[in-house]
Amino acid sequence: MIFFGLDTRARLGGVAQNIAAAIRALSRLLVLLALGQAIGIGSAFAATSCADINAGVFNLGGADNQSATVSLTAGDVITLNYTFVVDTTFFYSIELGVGGHYADGSGTVSGSLHVTVTTTGTQTFSWRSLSEMVPSQIDVTVACTAAPSPGPVVTSTNPASGPVAGQQTTIVIGQNLAGATSVKFGGVNVLSFTVLSVTQISVVTPPHAAGAVDVTVTTPLGSATGTAIYRYAAMPDPTADPTIKAMVDFQVHTVQVMGQQQIDNVQDRLIELHNDDVPLISNRAAFAQIPSPQRQYGPPADAGDRASSTSDMAQTRQTPKDGQAMPVPANSDSSLRYWTAGSLLFGRDTTYAKYNVSSIGLTAGLDSRLTRNLKVGVAVGLGIDHATIGSDGSHINANAWSTQAYASYRVAPQWFIDGILGYAAGSLGNFRYDSAARAFGSGHRGAEDLFGSVSVSREIKVERWKIAPYARLDLQWIRLDGYVEAGAGIYNLAFNQTSAVDLAGVLGTRFSHVMNTSAGALKSSLELAYRRSFSGAYTQLIAYSFDPTTTYSLFGSAEKRDQALIGLGFELQVNRSVSLGIQLDELIANNSRNERGRAHLKIGF
Repeated sequence: MIFFGLDTRARLGGVAQNIAAAIRALSRLLVLLALGQAIGIGSAFAATSCADINAGVFNLGGADNQSATVSLTAGDVITLNYTFVVDTTFFYSIELGVGGHYADGSGTVSGSLHVTVTTTGTQTFSWRSLSEMVPSQIDVTVACTAAPSPGPVVTSTNPASGPVAGQQTTIVIGQNLAGATSVKFGGVNVLSFTVLSVTQISVVTPPHAAGAVDVTVTTPLGSATGTAIYRYAAMPDPTADPTIKAMVDFQVHTVQVMGQQQIDNVQDRLIELHNDDVPLISNRAAFAQIPSPQRQYGPPADAGDRASSTSDMAQTRQTPKDGQAMPVPANSDSSLRYWTAGSLLFGRDTTYAKYNVSSIGLTAGLDSRLTRNLKVGVAVGLGIDHATIGSDGSHINANAWSTQAYASYRVAPQWFIDGILGYAAGSLGNFRYDSAARAFGSGHRGAEDLFGSVSVSREIKVERWKIAPYARLDLQWIRLDGYVEAGAGIYNLAFNQTSAVDLAGVLGTRFSHVMNTSAGALKSSLELAYRRSFSGAYTQLIAYSFDPTTTYSLFGSAEKRDQALIGLGFELQVNRSVSLGIQLDELIANNSRNERGRAHLKIGF
């Protein structure tokens, strides 16, 4: 009985202890629940970014779980530092989850958990703890280490090449180029740049030596270099461009032509002065098609011979014997004679690059007899020239004013020496289309021409025939000022001053025949001539305006070296004061064959 009583008492004591432990556990649970309610166990916070997490949204003590929707970037690292505050006897457990990826910790009172974000975008971030299957009060610190932002990448350029002068707009292509602070080509800062997007930057290239260069882009996240992704190409040799060759050649040539045109007009007047019955006022106009650089090669036939064959001739001239002076007609005096002359020419040339030419030459003068065999005069002239070169719109407009003195001296019967000395000055407006720039480079250059001519002629008359062999020497000193183009950007050219001395000799003969018709005296003529240019070469130095130290040499000549002329003409002397004429010429030169036509009306008063 005694033992039974003791056993029963012991059992009752154990039950009582168990009941007491249960009461204590329940009390602890009630306390934890109360604490949980006080500190917000199980509440959810809304952090929107890694920065919000670091701002302390989750750094709370006593809570056993948290969750939020967060916008994260792949590579962000979430760290959970924890410590269990309320001690328990058997089991500790905590887990961290981000976007479906979890890190677990168990059996430790404190520690750290890490999760690396694998995707970019909005996702769920959460953590929770469990101790002996009941909530536990813990201290938590949450940190977010943002993924390092990727630096810039440079892959290519478009276009991938350009001139050494730079100033070309090029697109630099790559990745993460936003916020670029500098762009360099071959270590040289670009002239300007604009960030178009995270993958493209528009730049204006700087000047640089020829060759491949690296392209470097710097952003706040670092620098990146594309190796040899842009090539600087040497500027093209301007002397290899046929348009430029034709432009310079014509600039020299047109000054030579306008001077030669004045020589021709005055030479025609000198032939008239071989007569002694020149009218007080004479007007002549000529219209010509002249494709080649040359004009008339020798003195035209004596206008007085046409008059001598007409029935209304005022006075028949007598031909003295050789060695005697030509008698002066009674109606000749030393009064001033006034005259004008003009010509309109059209032509073309295909030596370098096809160009078409139109030219007007006007001359007005006055002269008088000084002695029995000497006549002198002065004249002024205007030349206007236009040429289109090639088919891209390149063209030249030229004009020049001139003044000249001239004289005709009868050295013996039927022998004459004629001389001309003149000076011309003008301007050439040049408009060159550059295909690389897709624009016109234009500029004006001044021009000067000092010219002279001496001819010796012999007039042989056999009844109604006249044979007039002649020799002539023409000399021109041509100078062109330097000029710099504008409008073609980096392809603008600078032309240095250049000059040429053109010395040419002419040998020719003109055959003419006069016959009477019901309409008047008709003269037909045939001219054969050969012209030889002894010089006329020029050297034109050219440079790009951005680099005047690098020069290119262009060589040419003012006219063709050798040319032959075959001419056929007809002139009708209606009466003493009016005559109509037409002249057709064939000009033949090396690799060139050209035609010209001339019509004229002469009116004397």
